[in-house]
Amino acid sequence: MSPAAGRGVGQLWALTFTVNAWMEGNTATARWGAGFLILSFLVVIGPGLLDPKDR
Repeated sequence: MSPAAGRGVGQLWALTFTVNAWMEGNTATARWGAGFLILSFLVVIGPGLLDPKDR
């Protein structure tokens, strides 16, 4: 599995975990999951935004 595919699988897992926590009423856990999703998304797109000529 390529590193990009691994990140995609990890983000899908986190999304599933976060939605399940939200639906069960665990809002604190869902907020942590949402924060993780936002942070991981920024880590993935960050290098391209910082130096677009490099890509």
